[in-house]
Amino acid sequence: MTARFGVLGAVEAQISGHPVGLGHARQCSVLAVLLVEAGRPVSIDQLIDRVWGDEAPQRADGALYSYLSRLRRAVAEAAEVGIERRPGGYVLTVDPQTVDLHLFRRLISQARSAEDRSAAELLTQALGLWRGEPFAGLDTPWLVSMRQSLLSERFAAELDHHDVLLRLGRHAELLPSLSAAVAEHPLDERLTEQLMLALYRCGRQADADEQYRRIRRSLADELGSDPGAGLRRIHERILAADPTLVATKPAAPLARPNVPTQLPADVRAFTGRDRELDALDRSLAPPDGDEPPLTVVLLSGTAGVGKSALAVRWAHRVREAFPDGQLYVNLRGYDTEQPVAVGDALAGFLTALGVGGPEIPPGVEERAGRYRSELTGRRMLVLLDNASSVEQVRPLLPGTGSCLVLITSRDSLPGMVAIHGAERINLDLLPLADAVVLLRRLIGGRVDRETSVAEDLAAACARLPLALRIAAELAAARTDVSLAELVDELGDHRMRLDLLDAGDPRAEVRAVFSWSYQNLPADAARMFRLLGLHPGDSVHVEAVAALTGTDVGEARRLLAVLVRASLVHAGRGGRYGMHDLLRAYAAELAAAQDPAPERKAALTRLFDHYLAGSVAAMSTLYPDGTEGAGDPDAARSWIEAERPNLAAACIYGAAHGWYRFAIALAGTLFRYLDAGGPVAEAVTVTASAVSAARAVGDREAQARALSDLGRLHRRQGRLDEAADTYQQALILYADLGEHAAEAVALRNLGSVHWRLGDYRQAADHYRRASAHYERLGDIAGQADASVQLGRVDARLGDEAQAVTRLRSALELVTKLGDWYSEAYVLSLLARLSHEPADLEQAGIHLERSLAAIRQAGDRTAEAYALTDLAAVYAHGGRLTEAAGHLGRALLLHRRIGDRASEAEALNDLGQVLRAAGDATEARAQHEQALILAREIGDRYEQARAHDGIAATLDRDDGGPHRDLARRLFADLAVPSAPDLAAR
Repeated sequence: MTARFGVLGAVEAQISGHPVGLGHARQCSVLAVLLVEAGRPVSIDQLIDRVWGDEAPQRADGALYSYLSRLRRAVAEAAEVGIERRPGGYVLTVDPQTVDLHLFRRLISQARSAEDRSAAELLTQALGLWRGEPFAGLDTPWLVSMRQSLLSERFAAELDHHDVLLRLGRHAELLPSLSAAVAEHPLDERLTEQLMLALYRCGRQADADEQYRRIRRSLADELGSDPGAGLRRIHERILAADPTLVATKPAAPLARPNVPTQLPADVRAFTGRDRELDALDRSLAPPDGDEPPLTVVLLSGTAGVGKSALAVRWAHRVREAFPDGQLYVNLRGYDTEQPVAVGDALAGFLTALGVGGPEIPPGVEERAGRYRSELTGRRMLVLLDNASSVEQVRPLLPGTGSCLVLITSRDSLPGMVAIHGAERINLDLLPLADAVVLLRRLIGGRVDRETSVAEDLAAACARLPLALRIAAELAAARTDVSLAELVDELGDHRMRLDLLDAGDPRAEVRAVFSWSYQNLPADAARMFRLLGLHPGDSVHVEAVAALTGTDVGEARRLLAVLVRASLVHAGRGGRYGMHDLLRAYAAELAAAQDPAPERKAALTRLFDHYLAGSVAAMSTLYPDGTEGAGDPDAARSWIEAERPNLAAACIYGAAHGWYRFAIALAGTLFRYLDAGGPVAEAVTVTASAVSAARAVGDREAQARALSDLGRLHRRQGRLDEAADTYQQALILYADLGEHAAEAVALRNLGSVHWRLGDYRQAADHYRRASAHYERLGDIAGQADASVQLGRVDARLGDEAQAVTRLRSALELVTKLGDWYSEAYVLSLLARLSHEPADLEQAGIHLERSLAAIRQAGDRTAEAYALTDLAAVYAHGGRLTEAAGHLGRALLLHRRIGDRASEAEALNDLGQVLRAAGDATEARAQHEQALILAREIGDRYEQARAHDGIAATLDRDDGGPHRDLARRLFADLAVPSAPDLAAR
């Protein structure tokens, strides 16, 4: 007779289609536990804990035996079903596919690797197995926790189902269920993406945009975060009416963006660890007991025991269980010089998840929040390798149960277990038999001919996989020497080094390192030592040549020697890396054997190589008006590949005496990092330059670095920090008598106060800058100061004075032949003019300017030119063109990360849309502007947003917004904002 079991609803059993009586709730709970673990043993203690929790009676075991006996009788008629007592506990012997839970999981797994039509059928079948809440009517703590986990699995499957149906063009039939799901899960970004796409495909663009505005407000109010990259991307495409959104092929836009596959290569000749691999496999099942929905597994053990190798092997084995990708970072937690900062790790993960450099938040907490938002609803594996503390790991934990986190650490990290419910797997030395097997796989038949000696060799290597691999490579290279001789030789090295602390396998592994190192040729040994000085995680062969003072061919030859000795591992694209123990050992040898001047010379050569490469790449990417030499794509690829090393070198240089190098490298890289590199690295590198300049007392370099740091803060909307940093630079420039730089600092400081709404202070800075420019005879500077003062006049309501200043500036830039600035000044004048000729002239100049800017590829300048041209068009009644230009400008501002300009453009677009008669869309733009302006502290744009929202509502509903706008305008001492589209 065939049995069927169900837990996706009330717990039930059927034999040959007839229901089976399962008894009272406690007895049903016993069966539920066994069904979840079908085919796996569950101990008595586990059963008691899961069935009673903290309320177990004194004779719970006796009651449990009674329940098990009754359940045995209940299912006795079914073939191949039974409840057996085994060494590990009680096992329900049953075909897992007769249990709805396990059938559901198998169907989901099949669907995720099937083509869309088959996947749709499989997902429909899987979701059809659900009859209600899992374990309905049962409420033990373990079952409640398991219920929530299973509901998360169902939700993830529903999202997958939506994606498939959208790719198949079945958006119309999805709308009702998507709308209901969004109402139930209002903060789920993936779900909102799906609803927005379905609405757009059904011709409801405004409703799609309304959904985006709704979730943006909710995320800001409830989580203090912005929408993730995927949600913003689809919103931008909807606004731009992207024609590919209507496609129904598998390449549809809702295929999950940016599926990272960051796992390192699997380990060659991996051996043993079956018990640990089985334990890791069990972690894929829903969590037990009161553990949180997020599954965290900790692999702990001594250095060199193979934690990373095991973690990477298992991660590759189960990667299909994580269709949304795998994230990996080596935290280098035990590196005394360069452990990975939490903020940098988060920035790396966000970049891998598709968050552009300018969009990465500046602070660690903000990054952690954005990281958790990006992972919401994704089924991902996160591998945190070489962690040293709970504090280093905690911000990297996702906030969703759909992910699994695997951590490796030499420490037992008790806080991860106590606070975060991590399951710890302690990794011991390899069993002797497995250690010999590993030697056999690496060395070959010699192990079988000298079995007892091979065991001695394994013992001499402390049964540590890293040491075993090094010893095996040496044995394989010295075929003329017996294993017995090699074991004796290793013993001699151990005695000479006197490194044996009883019971410390790390001492043993250092002896093995020494054994292998002593057999290197002198030139390869020197390279090994110097590699320990490199501050980065991996190094290119060209950098190795610089470090060692050899040519590339010789460096490649010596690296091959080190690779064969397993002292260095080869990566992709000519890059090489070292295990952290080997790096520490190499650095120790360098300190002992290479005189300080030679070590300094080696690092100086390396840093010169990095600086020269950076200068060459930047000259190619930013030729500054001259024809650049070289391939821009190659230059960009070089910087991207070396960027972590460049940042590490800059930080190391600033901390260890290469101050001039740190200053020069940071200054060279700034334009690239500012334009699109990760904000975390831009701030870290620039701050390193500030500290290096202070260390050598170079106040001019310190002022330049502070100016760069102020720009980064301003771009991120951190206006108070920007003002403070610019003020420090200003004081330094004034003390130095650098009047030209002082004028620039005053101008920048004025721009920050402009954004803060302190117009009197801004005007004072602009006037002081103008005085400097006048004394210096800098006509372009004088023109710019006049423009900025004219903007202040216009903002404060003195339009006559503004026109006077702007016309004066126009004369100056026209004489200079600066038609970029000429176009900008004309656009400002056109906003104050009612003459069609002024509008026409400004439009012609701006269109010419925009074409040249696009040809040059300057996205920042293009965004500003589009905004200016839109203002001129709007003022002249060309509303459709104005709206189009503002839409494009918004996309650019977001990619660049210019949040202040984004808020301004949103308000501009709101005014244009309102003038075009679309009050609903106008209000949407003003609401987005309000959220953003509040975040960055721009009170003027807040006032404009409130004013715009009020204008789209009737008198009663708009009253509160109108009052807030008036109050803000009054606080700023400015008249109400001019209407961009007024004629």
